[in-house]
Amino acid sequence: MGFERLVRMGHNYVGSSYGLEKQERESWELTEDLEMEKQERKAEVDSKEGEGSEELAAARMKDSHTNNFICEDILINILARLPAKSLVRFMSVCKSWSNLIGSSSFITTHLNRNIKNHDHLYLISHHYYSGRSLISLFSNETFEQCLELQHPPWTEERFRVYGSSNGLVCISDQKLSSTSSICIWNPSIRKSISLPKTYIPDRSCPLSEIYLSICFHPNHNDYKVVKMLHEWRKVSMEVEVYSLSNNSWKVIEITPWLNSRWWYLTGYEVCNGIVYWLISGGHYRIVSFDTGSEKFGELVVPEPILPVKGAVKIQVYKETICLLQGRTDVDLWVLQEGSFQRLRTILLPRGNIFMLLGLFTDNGLLVEEQSRFTELDLFDLESNQLKSTGIRMCQRKLHTYIESLVLLDH
Repeated sequence: MGFERLVRMGHNYVGSSYGLEKQERESWELTEDLEMEKQERKAEVDSKEGEGSEELAAARMKDSHTNNFICEDILINILARLPAKSLVRFMSVCKSWSNLIGSSSFITTHLNRNIKNHDHLYLISHHYYSGRSLISLFSNETFEQCLELQHPPWTEERFRVYGSSNGLVCISDQKLSSTSSICIWNPSIRKSISLPKTYIPDRSCPLSEIYLSICFHPNHNDYKVVKMLHEWRKVSMEVEVYSLSNNSWKVIEITPWLNSRWWYLTGYEVCNGIVYWLISGGHYRIVSFDTGSEKFGELVVPEPILPVKGAVKIQVYKETICLLQGRTDVDLWVLQEGSFQRLRTILLPRGNIFMLLGLFTDNGLLVEEQSRFTELDLFDLESNQLKSTGIRMCQRKLHTYIESLVLLDH
């Protein structure tokens, strides 16, 4: 029976929703079985219509019992375990399933479960494959290529990923300008939104840079895209924020101290709706912007962290901002109660020089070994073992991606 197979899938369904033909086939066969059962129940009721009202009522009660013998809580618990691609297919089973899966409450339940259990989690990398330059999702366990990301048809073919948040990715042109189109895209459900034009006028020049980031603000239950334009010649910056709930941009008033001289932005990260920009100019400083309160702030970088000691990476570690610095002995600094504290020193294998690329799932450090240019490695922070992922990178900016149904109700 279709429902019995659904229960088995709910308990046994593990792994990626991409590239696993058996699971995809089971999902499709289950959909067909459920539809067949529905038709059989309907035919049974129709056959009773001429046999008296009592028999007709009994048949309808049986049909009602069959459709509802799994209560909604159990059904939600089962469906929440499935990958987004299968859930989109299951919306065609019946109207009640479509309403359930497309509801805001189920979308949130499905997302929270994936986040809590690290289910359906991937790495986004712009990489080389068979002489081609691709952007793909890779398994967080085996680092096998799971899905090549095909850009939305109305966007530029040569796109770049500028951030990822709860299953949404922010994409735009590889070379950003003030007039570049910006898109929020959920590749799991193949749904995207083209953002309206921004207010910042086109002042593209060799001495300016544009930075994009995407985040979810939990207090406002809203997704935000932050666009920052920095002009070196004028020693100034402009910021505007897009709100998905309002589908509009807002220009943010800049605090005067933000326009003090700084050389360049060395990295940025988002955490709990706050964007952090790591700025270098003789010494490091961190500027923060809360997309909810729309207020700027500044964090003091510890004195031991200096540009002369090597590049610094700003990352998220266990839901808080952290800093990484070093080539073989890597110091991990974690933001605690408004200041950075050195949590540990990560000892990478001796005899090699590494470039730090970022943290992955709190237990791994992504690095590039200088002697193996473009090859991505993972250093396990628990076992202290270095593992080759087999990924040959085109760009060193990597993103974590988690499946979701976000945008399904838009």
